[in-house]
Amino acid sequence: MHRIRRRNHWGSAGHPLAVCICGLWALVFAAGVCGATGDSFGKDVYLSGFVSQGYLNTSDNDFLVPRSVNGTAEFFDAALIVSANPLDRLRVGMQLLARNFGDTGNDRVIVDWAYGDYRWRDVLGFRAGKVKMPYGLYNEGRDVDALRTAVFLPQSVYPEKLRDFVLAYQGAGAYGSLELGAVGELDYHGYGGTLSVPDPAQGFWSDLYSAQAKDFEAEVGRQVDRDQGLPEGTSAATFQEITSPNVSFPWIWGGGLIWNTPLSGLRVGSTFMNGRFHYRSTLRYSVEIPTTGELNYQVVPYNIDVDQTQNIDNFFTASLEYTLDDLQLAAEYHSSKVGADETDGWYAQANYRFTDLISLGTYYAVAYGDKNDRHGDALESGGLPRYYAWQKDLTASARLDLKSFWLLKVEYHFIDGVNLTEPRSLSELLAEPLERHWGMFTAKTTFLF
Repeated sequence: MHRIRRRNHWGSAGHPLAVCICGLWALVFAAGVCGATGDSFGKDVYLSGFVSQGYLNTSDNDFLVPRSVNGTAEFFDAALIVSANPLDRLRVGMQLLARNFGDTGNDRVIVDWAYGDYRWRDVLGFRAGKVKMPYGLYNEGRDVDALRTAVFLPQSVYPEKLRDFVLAYQGAGAYGSLELGAVGELDYHGYGGTLSVPDPAQGFWSDLYSAQAKDFEAEVGRQVDRDQGLPEGTSAATFQEITSPNVSFPWIWGGGLIWNTPLSGLRVGSTFMNGRFHYRSTLRYSVEIPTTGELNYQVVPYNIDVDQTQNIDNFFTASLEYTLDDLQLAAEYHSSKVGADETDGWYAQANYRFTDLISLGTYYAVAYGDKNDRHGDALESGGLPRYYAWQKDLTASARLDLKSFWLLKVEYHFIDGVNLTEPRSLSELLAEPLERHWGMFTAKTTFLF
């Protein structure tokens, strides 16, 4: 369903930090009360976290954050993790996160995940709350720098733009591990619920709909001409901003399977998610209409209400990982179908830990904006270069474990294509084509506690 309504006009919750602090104290208090049989209040309560600061710079095209071609240090994360084991089989925990990634986060503290986990047996456990989502092999640990060599996971499968609302689902799930005898072990996780969008006015949703709104400028101008009885092409519309954006996921469901094979270090997995999202906002335009007055034109506002529902018919990954001593090899494939849009991508990577100090890694990742037009034939017929259809990324990474609590990483991306760059309107892309071959340098240091 897609409804657009025209208007000629446009139109508190508590502070998020206060909400998070209250939630944190509630968790600690509950853990202390439930675990009061211990010698002290804090016996079964654990605190950990991290602070990280990064820098990235792209050679030609903006990527991951706006204005990256100028270089930016808007790449900061800090988290506090609280967990407790009030009962033998019960674990509760939460993570408070402050993030500044370009225009996303702006150091606002949010509850990144928070859930209770009751493990009845190895074969069956239950989780409820805001639970880390099984997506690929590495989504559940994507914030933990100590788990990988690279600064960024491959964007063809783990796009950073989607991180805030695919990290965790809000709902309930069941999980467990099934012994398969001579053929290994099978881990499973099934769930249902919804997804949380911390701030639809920034990041992915704002960029996506702003680019589409700019492409609608010509139609707005024609509509004003019809309303005013003017010849077509008389009025000129300019997109101004999106107001009152709201994104909701009425429902999602999904799950994952990981087969731990009899070959030590080899695991094979698959995850999927289906659902629906609803987007509402108001698009604001200013329209110049020629007049016979002193200024020769007048500026009038023009607003469009957007009310759109889209089905997520497919959000799928297939994964393979092999670990042997200090060597790790992995490959994953991802495909999605949201409404009429079908995308896919894959990567292959290798990491090796040479010493306690130095680890090196590399991956080759490929993403396609339309899995039915991987070579860009349709784009070329519309006036765009073929390389807008893909983004191919060869990455080299180095990691230094300076201390057990202090990491330093540097990496460089050699990139062909622009499919994952910052969203731009069709008119902008036609007027100023992006560079096909470009690169990105990034560095990051992380302190763990």
